[in-house]
Amino acid sequence: MKKRVDVFKSGLVAAFLVLGAVLFVSGIGSASAADVWPFKQVELINPFAAGAAADIQARKLAEIISRDLGQPMVVRNVLGAGGAIAYNEVHRAKADGQTLIWYSGAINTLAARKQIPYDFSAFDTIAGVGVETVSIAVSKNAPWKDLKELIAYGKANPGKVTMGNSGMGSVTHMVPVAMAAKAGLQMTHVPFGTGLAVAALMGGKISASSQHPAEIFSQVKAGEVRILAISSEKRINIWPEVPTMLESGVAIDFDQWRGIAAPKGTPQAVADKLSPLVKKAVESKEWVDFASSLGSTPRYLAPAAFAKFVAAMDKETREIMEGAGLLK
Repeated sequence: MKKRVDVFKSGLVAAFLVLGAVLFVSGIGSASAADVWPFKQVELINPFAAGAAADIQARKLAEIISRDLGQPMVVRNVLGAGGAIAYNEVHRAKADGQTLIWYSGAINTLAARKQIPYDFSAFDTIAGVGVETVSIAVSKNAPWKDLKELIAYGKANPGKVTMGNSGMGSVTHMVPVAMAAKAGLQMTHVPFGTGLAVAALMGGKISASSQHPAEIFSQVKAGEVRILAISSEKRINIWPEVPTMLESGVAIDFDQWRGIAAPKGTPQAVADKLSPLVKKAVESKEWVDFASSLGSTPRYLAPAAFAKFVAAMDKETREIMEGAGLLK
């Protein structure tokens, strides 16, 4: 009789253990899963070169987030193919929250040009962190005092305005393409790459350059180049005297956007934990001051709102590229 009771008790204990495991998997243990992540350092894959505006911002933001994350967030630069190599690496990565992408408008242009076999929907949005304007710069010796004069010259001399940018299909390419379409002029686009475009501008090799403020800030400060206009809806604090394209008579409001995303299927617990930390970082005085000094505008977006924003930007980017004959 005792033997039967012992067997019954053993079976009862086993049943409770199985029930506990089922409950954990079905949701009761989800809070614990959120507490466990991240279980090692988190990699933020950056498609842009070390020292570039995007890289500087990624590293500073990762530094601030790491203070509360429980593990370091480490930025790793993965270059090549206009960002395609970096996106491919994160797309293939295990969806466990340990590998993230420094997300930007590159996903829109890469997909539109079929440089990657997927689009923004292949990633789960974690948080938007802000937008960065694009500036149209000319050398200090250029004859044009404002954007209207440059446009007038371009209309009178089709194809003679040469505009440097960071690369074919980049946001710094999209802005002058849209500007030319809106203003009705023909210009020659030269995809130098960031540093080479600025050097070419200062050397008189091109008429103008389309760059993010951080890429050309020191040359502006030194008086070597002048900014004719920026692509944002409003003026930025580092150049309060520089008008927007809207103010200059060109109906463009188009910025580079930045944020953080993860491979599709990443556990919700990751976004639930990380997104509030990104919000705290983006809204901190430390980040606001830092980003603003580079010409960026901090703007936190929660996962769902960020996903809608990226989808809207994808549509707008494709419209611009279609109008310019850049779609494949």
